[in-house]
Amino acid sequence: MRRFFNLATVLLVLLLLTACGPSSESRRIIKGLRSRSVAERLKAVAEAQAQPRADAALRKELLRMFEEEREVAIVRGCAGMTLGSLHDPRVVPAVLKRLPNSILNIGKPSRPQDLDAYLLSKALQAYGPDSLQPLSALLRDPRKEVVCWIIMHHAFYRHNDRAFDVLAHYADDRDVFLRQAASFGLSLFAHKRAEELVLRHIADPDAEVRYNLARALFNYGTSRGIRPVETQLAKEKDPRVREQLTKALAAIKTRPGAPAQAPLPRNPPPRSGGMFRRIAENESATSSWS
Repeated sequence: MRRFFNLATVLLVLLLLTACGPSSESRRIIKGLRSRSVAERLKAVAEAQAQPRADAALRKELLRMFEEEREVAIVRGCAGMTLGSLHDPRVVPAVLKRLPNSILNIGKPSRPQDLDAYLLSKALQAYGPDSLQPLSALLRDPRKEVVCWIIMHHAFYRHNDRAFDVLAHYADDRDVFLRQAASFGLSLFAHKRAEELVLRHIADPDAEVRYNLARALFNYGTSRGIRPVETQLAKEKDPRVREQLTKALAAIKTRPGAPAQAPLPRNPPPRSGGMFRRIAENESATSSWS
């Protein structure tokens, strides 16, 4: 009887170890995540993302890769996004810890939309607006590149009153770098109070800000903006801003409550010039990864 009990205990322990340990599929993926080959690591991350659920060993390995990957930014970003899709709560502080350095270590401070920072931020997106509350601390970061990216992050992923308050606050900032970020955010975020704010700042002294605000009116302006746009158009000197204001005015006049116009073609972001316009190209190029 005692021998039978001991045998049953051993079998139970083995069963528990088998159930709690990594599956054969997880072991295969983990091996790929540890490969020296970048292609193999990317392939393994993609396979991990395709898993309906991940055991503890695979989650741990993805988190290790996310925190320690040095060679290729896209591998680290993909690992973070995969953790986001698995809703591992440990990834949020891990992303927040790495995000500022990702923004600053890109060599060109005029490109806060660098792919590394962009992909890391997508990992945060998977957790919804509530999990982004810690980002408010980064808005107080003394480094402008970090603040600009967090402003943009609010515009991309936090479509709520708090996000609009952030954009409205920086639309009035004395620093043109931050106003450019806020104005670009306003061009993406059609909040119920956005048009009033955009019209108030349409004559900003910076041409890049005026261009972004004209894009905002192109995207969601109403008939209330016709007269302010015409007034600004009459005195606008910058040819790019004039062109965008003209498009905005025509778009406004096609909307309900305004004189009918022929449909306008889609107005994509220009391919060059303007640091924040390139963020939209990143958003379009990687939207299939959401």
